[in-house]
Amino acid sequence: MPIAIDNSSSEHLFTQKPMAYAGAILIVLVSASLAFLLHRLMPHANLSLLFLTGVLIISARTGLGPSLVASVLSFLTYNFFFTPPFYTFDVADDGDVATLVFFLLMAAIAGNLAARMHREMMQRHLSLQRISNLYEFSRRMSSAADTREVLDTLVAQFAHSLDRPVAVYLPDEQGIATPRAGTDLSAAPPAIDPRQAWTTGNAEPVLRDGWQLLPLITDREPLGLLALQGDALDGEQLPLSRSLCEQAAIALHRTQLVADLEQARLVSETEQLRSALLSSVSHDLRTPLASIIGSTTSLLEYGDNFSREDRTELLETVVEEAQRLDRHIQNLLDMTRLGQGTLTLRRDWVDLHDIFSSATERMRDPLKGWPLEIAIAPDMPLLWVHGVLIEQALVNLLDNALRFSPANGRILLSAAFIDGQVEIQVCDEGPGIPPEEREKIFDMFYTARQGDRGNRQGTGLGLAIVRGMILAHGGGVSAEDGPNGRGTCIRIRLPAGQPEPGE
Repeated sequence: MPIAIDNSSSEHLFTQKPMAYAGAILIVLVSASLAFLLHRLMPHANLSLLFLTGVLIISARTGLGPSLVASVLSFLTYNFFFTPPFYTFDVADDGDVATLVFFLLMAAIAGNLAARMHREMMQRHLSLQRISNLYEFSRRMSSAADTREVLDTLVAQFAHSLDRPVAVYLPDEQGIATPRAGTDLSAAPPAIDPRQAWTTGNAEPVLRDGWQLLPLITDREPLGLLALQGDALDGEQLPLSRSLCEQAAIALHRTQLVADLEQARLVSETEQLRSALLSSVSHDLRTPLASIIGSTTSLLEYGDNFSREDRTELLETVVEEAQRLDRHIQNLLDMTRLGQGTLTLRRDWVDLHDIFSSATERMRDPLKGWPLEIAIAPDMPLLWVHGVLIEQALVNLLDNALRFSPANGRILLSAAFIDGQVEIQVCDEGPGIPPEEREKIFDMFYTARQGDRGNRQGTGLGLAIVRGMILAHGGGVSAEDGPNGRGTCIRIRLPAGQPEPGE
């Protein structure tokens, strides 16, 4: 709830509305009616207590003005109807004169006391409400997540409380305060030099071109300006406005610190990722390059001394390691596209048999010596996917399974149509992955300390790329136990059929 800021005096604050005076007249009429009903049962002097009670009621409910009106009307009504001679304002008995004077005096005193009590209660109520609202404003400021939320909260508070155009200025790169938030930024001054708004150590507001400028300052360090259109603030408005600006300045300072810390964290993580990438990539690129250089150097220097079979084997090694190097480079390119958000899906209807065939053909040479079993369910539908990306994902999974499978270990590549989804599995007979690390293996550069990743090294990009490609298709990927609890199965789930527009 926005905090009401008012600089009026107490009398102005408690100025009564016409309904309060109408209520005073109504109370007098009710008191007179009761007096007419009871005047035969009690002395007329005691009837004054009825009117006095009415005065107290109206005083406690409204304020001083209506209570005085009720006192005078009660005095005149009591004198006109209930003191002899009746229906005149004359007083025949000297005792009645004293009663009337005493009644008027008591009514005025009681009304004034009741009105003061009512005024004090209202002031206490307003003070409690102001404290509660200040607490609520402080809570919203302390929970603001960013600079925009702080500025919007501050603008809403002042706009509602003062009903004036308001704008908040923050310094740009040149140190000139420019409007960042407000009720109507087109009407606000376009830019303000903070040095013209306050001097060092002075946080007093200044007037400029019909706008009052209040600094948003903390520890005597200006962070921005609050501009209010209209006359200067005075009374309760100024100290309360200062308090709100100080809280907003603290919140702005906090959000700026959080942003700086986040930026520092991002820089640190970027450096760590760059170091991890260079370390991992340099290892994985040097290994096939060493094999290629060694084979080609041997062919150049001793080619004539090798048999035909030896030369063929060395050339096959060059081709195999070149293909391995190509896969690493492709993974780096895919990771770059995923990280930059530039990966574009070119979907088409694709037969899963064709994807399996292309992926296994690319891995034909590396898979020599490892039996590969392929099983595709007969009811397999066509897939609405980017075939090249799914093929690359399968190549990465096969390379991962091959890397950690024992010699002659069986590798299973299977697909099934289950509950409207296509499930693809690549299973190996390696040592497996501990359950607590099965989610982490899909993170970039993550290397498990045991299990499938044992003592073998890799860039740590293959499975991260697989997850990025599958998620881009609206699917999912997970690591599970292999068949009969041996090894690991990487399970891919892809939606079957064409997605709805907009998905």
